Amino acid sequence: MDNIQIQELIKSSLDDISNLTVSGQDCNFSIKIVSKDFTNMSTLERHKIIMKLFTDLLQSGELHAISLDLKAPSEV
Repeated sequence: MDNIQIQELIKSSLDDISNLTVSGQDCNFSIKIVSKDFTNMSTLERHKIIMKLFTDLLQSGELHAISLDLKAPSEV
């Protein structure tokens, strides 16, 4: 899995992304997302939505660690 594949996976699940940054390599990535989809959601709800996308990859070991910074546009 690389940065572009991670970005495409996220883009396929969120409708309104104003900023998406993926950094890292191998099996450790840092993901920053600003999206209107996160408006009126708790941090936990946001994390659940994104982590659900990576469940299979984390279980298989293809991804080891993901750091998330998830915000609504009003929080930037």
